[in-house]
Amino acid sequence: MNVDKFFEQHSIEEISKKTKISPISLRFIKNKEFEKIPRVKFIGFIRLIEREYGIDLSELIEEYNSTVKNQSSPTPQKIKVQKKETPIILYILIALTLLISGAILYKTTQPTKTAPIKNNLEFSIAENNASTITTQNDMSIIENNLTYKIEEENTSLEENKTKKISINEITIIPKEKVWYRIINLDTNKTYEYLTTKIHSFKGKNFYIKLGHGNVTIEYGDYNITPNTKKIVKILLKNGKYEYVKGLK
Repeated sequence: MNVDKFFEQHSIEEISKKTKISPISLRFIKNKEFEKIPRVKFIGFIRLIEREYGIDLSELIEEYNSTVKNQSSPTPQKIKVQKKETPIILYILIALTLLISGAILYKTTQPTKTAPIKNNLEFSIAENNASTITTQNDMSIIENNLTYKIEEENTSLEENKTKKISINEITIIPKEKVWYRIINLDTNKTYEYLTTKIHSFKGKNFYIKLGHGNVTIEYGDYNITPNTKKIVKILLKNGKYEYVKGLK
């Protein structure tokens, strides 16, 4: 169902009263201000609305995921390096050619006075070499800066990737009233509920026992949906999960 049509049919006050979702969060959903709602809460709110009104808002979740992903994805910046023009070398070569030609002509007319020409020629060659060395040093500095910026950008991308896949939270979203016991294996703390509300727990490793499997469990990139009326036992450890038997 289209979210705009839904909000035309139902007021924010009515939806808030029925779902217990705050009016400000409903306005964020209505106006599609996705960046103001964390993903876990957003999906939980949408599931509650779907359950209470018997509608399908999966297109809105897809739109949320697409929008948030585009806003968070870093865009690599292209580094423009202007090539250093070196017209001075051309001028030096022309001057050197003229100087050599003049030296040859002078030597033909004045064979006994070649020392000044030789000195001038050696000076011009040394000046040409110095200019070439300076140009090579400038290009080396540009290449070093370019390499540093590219390495710095790659490091930033790797850090973002690591942050994205880290697992520090689990969220249980009941589709109907459910009893469950959850144990944080890192702290040995136990929590027990009989509820229809969404609950999130900080941590990485958990053991969960549920009275039925009509729930959704968000763990990292996993959406675990047992879809059963029987008792379910799940072990979540180091970013992976498995259904277990025998444990109380």
